[in-house]
Amino acid sequence: MAIDILIKQKLFGNKTMPLEVILGEDLHYGTYETDRMNIGELGENEFIAYNPRRIGRGFSVIWNSSENKSIALRLPMPSTATELKDFYLCVERMTKYWGGKLIVDGNKTSLEAFMAGLDEMISFNEKTIKRIANQVYSGESHALTLYSAMWPLSMGKEEAEKFLTGTKSYEEWLHEKQDADVYFPSPALFMGEKGVFGRYILLSDIPTVLPYKPTVPYSAVNPETGKTFECEKWVVLVGIRGEREPLCEMEYSVLLKKLPENKISRFDGDNFLLSELTKEEIRLIAGI
Repeated sequence: MAIDILIKQKLFGNKTMPLEVILGEDLHYGTYETDRMNIGELGENEFIAYNPRRIGRGFSVIWNSSENKSIALRLPMPSTATELKDFYLCVERMTKYWGGKLIVDGNKTSLEAFMAGLDEMISFNEKTIKRIANQVYSGESHALTLYSAMWPLSMGKEEAEKFLTGTKSYEEWLHEKQDADVYFPSPALFMGEKGVFGRYILLSDIPTVLPYKPTVPYSAVNPETGKTFECEKWVVLVGIRGEREPLCEMEYSVLLKKLPENKISRFDGDNFLLSELTKEEIRLIAGI
């Protein structure tokens, strides 16, 4: 579920769209490396815009510096009230700059009508948050993955219960989890003798978010089948931060049994936060 926007330049117009117009004063940008954002990088034809003071799910912008015909934007839903306002203002800036046509979810729309619908969209967004939170809390749905600006977040039953009492907590949760000073490793995939295997990296001296159960990133698609890769095995490289060579490699399931319980806390529905491990603790885990 998303809001899809297409902005077309007026007939015979040949102006390009400056990045400054798209971002305005409040937005920043990045591109994804699998499921994690590289902040401050622009893709060849696409980037993700987000508000660093209130990080939400981000919205994609199909754009390059020489484009002068059309630009597409997509905001995943449910978003947040702040991000919806940022998104609408971005569309307004771009449409006015080009003086062009605005197409919303496939329908030609005037800019005035689009902007007038902001409050209604915020209301719809709040209802959507409560609806999906109720599905997760009631057990109708398992923990729900929300692909967000910095990295995916998982709404579990604990989070869903909070969101049912007020959608403001949903916006605060998105920002708090993505503004945290943590390392969110994205697994690398390799072809082994018995099929594809995934590998995480665990280093000393940095708080790290890890999954209770590893999963293949949504973007890791097998080009031959068009489906997400399936991993036969998950491993983790264990090392000292700043040192080139890892101490060891072990199966992910073995690592979980070796982690000190007092360093583990809940991060979201599918992941835990591992407080920074000392060099001595890392060596102990590695068996050195």
